[in-house]
Amino acid sequence: MPRFRKPFCSPASAAAAALLLAWLSLAGLPLTTPQSPDPQSAPPPPAAAIQARLIAAFQGDQEALLRFQHLEHVVTSRDGRRDGRTLRVWYVRGRAVSETIALDSRTLSPQELTAEHQRALQRARAAAQRPTAPAGVVEFDGQRYPFAKLADDYLYLDPQPRLWQGREIWVYQARPNPATASRSRAESLLLHSQGEVWVDAADLHVVRIALHTTSPVRYGLGVLATIHAAKLELDLQRHSHGVWLPAHADFQLSATILLVKSLTRSKQQSFSDYTPN
Repeated sequence: MPRFRKPFCSPASAAAAALLLAWLSLAGLPLTTPQSPDPQSAPPPPAAAIQARLIAAFQGDQEALLRFQHLEHVVTSRDGRRDGRTLRVWYVRGRAVSETIALDSRTLSPQELTAEHQRALQRARAAAQRPTAPAGVVEFDGQRYPFAKLADDYLYLDPQPRLWQGREIWVYQARPNPATASRSRAESLLLHSQGEVWVDAADLHVVRIALHTTSPVRYGLGVLATIHAAKLELDLQRHSHGVWLPAHADFQLSATILLVKSLTRSKQQSFSDYTPN
């Protein structure tokens, strides 16, 4: 019985720093252009005035996600080789467990579906034996990154009110914080990126993060690896008052490893069919 490969494999370890971008949030909505708001609406507050509430809300969204199971359609590309599949995802002690229920390229047989389900149950049992995953942090490559620390990697400037899908949002320009020192190769990539953060004005929740690198990021003077470009777009969809869950994510990366090996990676995720546990 064939075993299904993971839908996304990280690049060589020297370039794995870029993949932290794909874990900084839990994904979101299709991009639409925000419209101008009511001219009488109050101006957005400085980011520092609401940052603590945004971090708490973001952590609350992470914890709310664990109370659901959902479907996830994943399309990955590794140097031009495409893989598309649909996963059923649920959470055990704060950790995602997934099983492949469909492939884009062909129909799975009943025997394959049964075997994959059994492997997913094994992964669930293994997750049940592990300590509960900590809340309010991203774990990557053996390190924990608190949401608050990641938020401090940026300055949030020039807030502008907009209307988006019938709701008022505040759009902040995210720029690297020059006072922040990188703790890892992964975090150094963040400090070479900029973009936008969208905040829902009524719920005070981050609903979209869009980041892209502004210059190549070199490790070991470029000998180990050079990240030429990386982009992350993450969005959240409102499911109820104060609860925003993933809907779409898009991650892209191009890099050179050991001066000679070029690689390109991309991953698009769409989340749907949320069902409470």
